[in-house]
Amino acid sequence: NERISFFADIEDSMNLTFEGMVKDIVNGVGQIGKLSRYYRVAVVTDKGWIGAMARVEGLVFSSIDVKVFEPADRDKAFAWASEDTAPLPKPEEPTASLHFLQTTSENVVAYEVNGRLREKDIKHAVAELKPYLEREGKFNVLARLKDFNGFDLTSLLDDDLAKTKYRALSKVEKYAIVGAKPWMRNLMELISPLFSAKVRVFEPDEEQAAWDWVGASQTLLAEKSA
Repeated sequence: NERISFFADIEDSMNLTFEGMVKDIVNGVGQIGKLSRYYRVAVVTDKGWIGAMARVEGLVFSSIDVKVFEPADRDKAFAWASEDTAPLPKPEEPTASLHFLQTTSENVVAYEVNGRLREKDIKHAVAELKPYLEREGKFNVLARLKDFNGFDLTSLLDDDLAKTKYRALSKVEKYAIVGAKPWMRNLMELISPLFSAKVRVFEPDEEQAAWDWVGASQTLLAEKSA
């Protein structure tokens, strides 16, 4: 079966300690990537603290249905844990969060971020920027952050991304960021003196000023996404 359930009958004779239960929770954290395979956990006990700890695990690992039963309901607990499991939900392919925008200048690259950046988005960005990095001369960049919700850690481990960032340090002349959240705006203003590229942050209602600064405007052609 794709998913499994557990039945735990904890009797008085079992030597369980509070520290042991805490260790069990810590070990469970290491199984986070496999949590979707676990369906139900039925815990039979008359010890209040064990029942409380089991409920805490149910809160920590909310995707698992944890239920505590009294010893008198042992058969009911076993039947509940033995019920057919619900199938694993089929993961949906996330839509692209990064879209490159058509501009009126071949020396200006523009893109929009709407959502969370994933590995697929990063690979698309690297492919789009590669021709600009390989040709002579510098270019400008405009980034429109419509709804930036962070990024997946795996996307930052891409070797091509690291190489692209390094090469871009000497190839980008101006970098305009439109709609940055306060924390990002403060970060960019703090580190921008460390780079040779000129970096400016614009509010959403200042987008036209950002386009003027990089020397282009958005065309009416369809946007290019991954």
